[in-house]
Amino acid sequence: MKRILIGLAATLAFAGCTTTRPPGAALNEYLPFTGPPVESFHFWNLYSWEAVGPYQVVLWATPWEAYFVTVASPCIDLEWTHRLGVSSTANTVSHFEYVLVGHQERCPILEIRPIDVKKLNAARKERAAAQKAGVAVPPSPPPPAPPPQVPPAAAT
Repeated sequence: MKRILIGLAATLAFAGCTTTRPPGAALNEYLPFTGPPVESFHFWNLYSWEAVGPYQVVLWATPWEAYFVTVASPCIDLEWTHRLGVSSTANTVSHFEYVLVGHQERCPILEIRPIDVKKLNAARKERAAAQKAGVAVPPSPPPPAPPPQVPPAAAT
């Protein structure tokens, strides 16, 4: 019984240490730094990724190259997946490709926007310095509406 109580107390203590962003914060962190839509990008390995909304994911091709990708709805498990992949043709990801979510779900790519990583990192440093100095950081605006539905014939 004593072990159970100690384990429960440790779990609760560590649960209080986790930090999560409010809904839409991750999405709104990247949006100001996205450029105009592009047709495709070269892709050798998926360096990293972050689901930032129900239909949006940031794909990091390298530590210095990131893309804001919007997929067609429904993409049911995108926000909660622990496994993600990207299809490519000849090492190129285009709007004809898919974000592969979990084990089975294929979400067609609707739009690809490059992210200005230098400006993003500068803004992150500025925000961290402001928080450290105790300056109030404005809250994030609500996330945008989901993308339009893709007709079933176009999704295949």
